[in-house]
Amino acid sequence: MIGVQDFVRETWEDFKSPTTSTFASKMLQCRQTVSILEETLDLDRSSLTKMKKSVKALYNTGNTHVANDAIVAENLERLGNIAKTRDHEQEIGEAFMKFSHVTKDLSSMMKNMMDGLNNMVLFPLDSFMKGEFKGAKGDLKKPFDKAWKDYETKFAKTEKEKKKQAENAGMVRGEISGAELAEEMEKERKIFQLQMCEYLIKVNEIKTKKGSDLLQSLAEYYQVQANFFKDGLRTIQHFHDFVEELLKQLQKIRLRHDAEKRQLVDLREALKSSMTAYKETNRFSGSGWPPPVNSSPAGYNLHQPTGDKSLGCEKKGHLLKKSEGRVRKMWHKRKCIIRDGHLEISHQDENKDPVKLCLLTCQVKLVPGDPGKKCFDVVSSSDNRTYHFQAEDTKEMEEWISILNNAKEGIFMNFLKNNTNSPSLNQSVRELTSSIMDRIRRLPGNKECCDCGAPDPEWLSVNLGVLVCLECCGIHREMGVHISRTQSTVIDELGTSQLLLARVIGNGIFNEIMEATLDPNDESHSIKPQPNSHMNARRDFIKAKYEQHKFAIITCSDKEDLKQDLKQAILYADLPALLQVYAEGLDLSTPLPDMKNGETALHLAIQEDKGTSLPFIDFLIQNTPIGSLDKKTNSGDTALHLCSDLNSTECMKLLLRTRPDLAKIENNAGQTALDVARMRNFQTCVELLTGAMTNKIDLFLHINIDWDLNGDERNYDMDFSDDDLDNTVDKPPKTRSRPSSLIVIPEALSLALKEKDDAASAAKPKATKSLNSKLRLSHINHGGSADYCNSSVDSDTASIKSVPSGGNGRTSPVLTHPHSSAESEKRHSGITLPPLPPRNKRPPPPPPPSVQGHNRNKSESDIALLSHKRTISEPPPRPTQPPDISKSVVASINAGSKLPAATTSVPEKSENVQARRYSTSRDERRVTDPALNTQQPKPQFQAKRRYRALYDCDADNEDELTFMEGEIIVAISEEEEEWWEGMVEGQPHRRGLFPLSFVTTAED
Repeated sequence: MIGVQDFVRETWEDFKSPTTSTFASKMLQCRQTVSILEETLDLDRSSLTKMKKSVKALYNTGNTHVANDAIVAENLERLGNIAKTRDHEQEIGEAFMKFSHVTKDLSSMMKNMMDGLNNMVLFPLDSFMKGEFKGAKGDLKKPFDKAWKDYETKFAKTEKEKKKQAENAGMVRGEISGAELAEEMEKERKIFQLQMCEYLIKVNEIKTKKGSDLLQSLAEYYQVQANFFKDGLRTIQHFHDFVEELLKQLQKIRLRHDAEKRQLVDLREALKSSMTAYKETNRFSGSGWPPPVNSSPAGYNLHQPTGDKSLGCEKKGHLLKKSEGRVRKMWHKRKCIIRDGHLEISHQDENKDPVKLCLLTCQVKLVPGDPGKKCFDVVSSSDNRTYHFQAEDTKEMEEWISILNNAKEGIFMNFLKNNTNSPSLNQSVRELTSSIMDRIRRLPGNKECCDCGAPDPEWLSVNLGVLVCLECCGIHREMGVHISRTQSTVIDELGTSQLLLARVIGNGIFNEIMEATLDPNDESHSIKPQPNSHMNARRDFIKAKYEQHKFAIITCSDKEDLKQDLKQAILYADLPALLQVYAEGLDLSTPLPDMKNGETALHLAIQEDKGTSLPFIDFLIQNTPIGSLDKKTNSGDTALHLCSDLNSTECMKLLLRTRPDLAKIENNAGQTALDVARMRNFQTCVELLTGAMTNKIDLFLHINIDWDLNGDERNYDMDFSDDDLDNTVDKPPKTRSRPSSLIVIPEALSLALKEKDDAASAAKPKATKSLNSKLRLSHINHGGSADYCNSSVDSDTASIKSVPSGGNGRTSPVLTHPHSSAESEKRHSGITLPPLPPRNKRPPPPPPPSVQGHNRNKSESDIALLSHKRTISEPPPRPTQPPDISKSVVASINAGSKLPAATTSVPEKSENVQARRYSTSRDERRVTDPALNTQQPKPQFQAKRRYRALYDCDADNEDELTFMEGEIIVAISEEEEEWWEGMVEGQPHRRGLFPLSFVTTAED
């Protein structure tokens, strides 16, 4: 090997005196030197390439860290603003804001360091690799090799010519030395020297850049790192004092929160102990779609609520149906028929066609807090109404609910078997599909296209559960069905199985994951297309979003961590977590870690299904490579084998819908899924698998689950009687219910309560544990009578009476105010409540209140609670005969919880007593004591008349007036019979409607 100095010396000697130079003898060494240097350069190229990749990875992860820091800081700032403005926690809000600022500062410092890494290390290294090391191995020495080859060729040719000349002259010539051919080979030798020199110059440049220059860049980056850590430490030290002070404040805040929690827990326990009705389990209510604790906002109920199959699917009988008129709520006896998967409800006029409800679009629910356990609701999504029913007793109610659920299940199963032969069945399923789509369109974000924001999207991505517009749909189809499978919600006749993901995901949830790095508020700089954007802009964005998942946050750099996240998402039924794993590009069919039998996510989801995992299973099936659905566990079972073994019929439909050929795959025991189903005697699974083998794909288009079509978004409180609906417009006027004013307790219950109060001098919330389930509120009737439905009565309920105070025809409930205990004691003597205006028909007395507040359009709770909350009225008690008035007492309930003994009294027999009877006749029989024939007149409205408030009243509606006891209200106009418009005297800005029964005429 020849060194650079030797090469330079030999070349100069040859350059000055070619005939005496010995360079020709050194040329072989030059060639060997180039070969050795080339091997060294190849090692350098490999090492520098790896280094460039590692530096680039460091730069990318650093930028990702900076971006995530920015998101954390933004969320901390948002939490701080919420704490300040909504929670009124100034200290908490300021702490969040401080952490946000520190996070931003540290993020900014790290961004500067990453910029330094890019400018000082990555960019020079990348330029070096693309410059000096450009090309493949050996490209650098090609000119040298060519020069050597030319020299060898010319040397051999010249030597041959010299030997031939000697032979012609009759001489024998031996080997010719290079010195002899120095003049003839001068050109080729100098070209060789030039290329050797060029090669050594390039090698020298490479050594400089890979050595001293790279180290210089690293030294500069070290300075940037040092500045980062110094500035960061300075920031943290400055922040340290704040953290120390914050820890002290947090102790105080935590103690305050703990005290509030203890108070709330005590209140909760008191409320629980007094609400025995809530202990009833909802085994008949089909309240599906429960939001799992650690999961997405919507779940599903794998099996529809089922009833006693022995009761059949048809029933005919009578139920009490609650109807709400414009100003009254009544219970009417209605003939009801369950047949052919429909519920028929007759009108009062039986000549009219009955209301016919398709049970596929209905949900049957128990009534929470129903004291008699006899009421249930039928919620119809097709006409946005809730029908309230009451049976004769609990047994009959359970029978009706069982048959309703049986009929609902029966019509669906009949459709699956005969869906091409029955127009009525097809219509029922079309109604169900339409109701599901209506529910889907109301999910967050679904009013706009998922990709461009165009209104009213009509195309559904079945495998992703999002709605897109026509223009974006075309690009979805360009990407292929392995990315997005789109169908029209208007043109195509979709099966219910195709709507499952759309029912639980929606555009809002999907974009929270897939567009997490986009700022939805920055439309001017956002790369997200608008409805009027060019197709190229749409295409670039959509492909980046769905193919590259470019706008999702990357939370894991290690695939093993992603597998753990996938496993946890399945175990905890966490749909957003599953979408996040999908967004980060993990193959959903990969075997999960720490699974002894080698299960995939699909196997685990089927095994762990507790009634809420069908959407997860569908997402895995539709977004797993179709060729991976036949993956087996270590025991050879496919996901379909597990469905057969666990009788998971709905999961089986989803699998067979995608790949019917899975039914032919055998496990290690040589059994197909059909063999397993037959061995386990699961007939439905056998039918589905047999249908798959005979290509009956219609069996898999629909799934039988509770779709929860009546979610929180709808308001079903405004339901009117069928008779009222015949003469009302589409948007009914607001109705108001008057407040209840009196509680009457049967004597036996009153005495029992009095004994408890006497025995327990300390006030305990549990003193009224059984009170709420037995007390009944009644509206005061002056000169009129109430009409009730004629039926039997529970043994623990009695008739409710108005108790007069004196002979003036006014009732006197004893009220207590919740302001203070002193006021309560002061008011134990009682307050005279003004009578309410008479009506031709009186609504039945509502049950005990379940909540407090001021809610219009619902019947009132106890006025003694003084919160004026109007709640849904409950079915009336049905006594066999009116009890003796001497066996009733006037009672009041404090807003606290118990009935003080001092507030109850047993009046003497009064001659001024009304007898109330229940009647179902349309004549509304009235049985009234002649001695009480005088009617309390309704106060006549007089503008500018002053009235004094008797009680506090909190308004729930914008047009109502909030006032305190003792305030003067000036009447302005008569809005309704029992609701006048007025304003607080001296405060004209406090204006609204007030209940007449809460005020009395003020003395001038």
